[in-house]
Amino acid sequence: MNKRLIFIALTLFMGLVMTSCGTKSLEGTWVEPAAEYGLGDVGFTLLQNGEVVSINTGYREYKQWEQVGKKLIIKGEYTGTNPHEFADTLDIISVDDEKLVLGQGEYRVTYQKR
Repeated sequence: MNKRLIFIALTLFMGLVMTSCGTKSLEGTWVEPAAEYGLGDVGFTLLQNGEVVSINTGYREYKQWEQVGKKLIIKGEYTGTNPHEFADTLDIISVDDEKLVLGQGEYRVTYQKR
């Protein structure tokens, strides 16, 4: 009986280790080069504690983020006319050490890590 429990515990542990090794961290500064807009880079910094720092996002002030499976949820506040809170849910299409591709339906946006 003890050998069976040890085997099950080791199997579960190895599955957890293998799953966590395949996931790239979203933390860091991600920018969409926007020289054509005359604003400089546009993007955000995702902090380990779940906070977000906005970079040249105009009236959209990001506040919090979380990853749920293959989704990135960014919450914030629109500070322009008719101020209100928002939550954007984006599909994580791909992520590596240099590039993050997010999508919503057919729309795609590529960010570079700074």
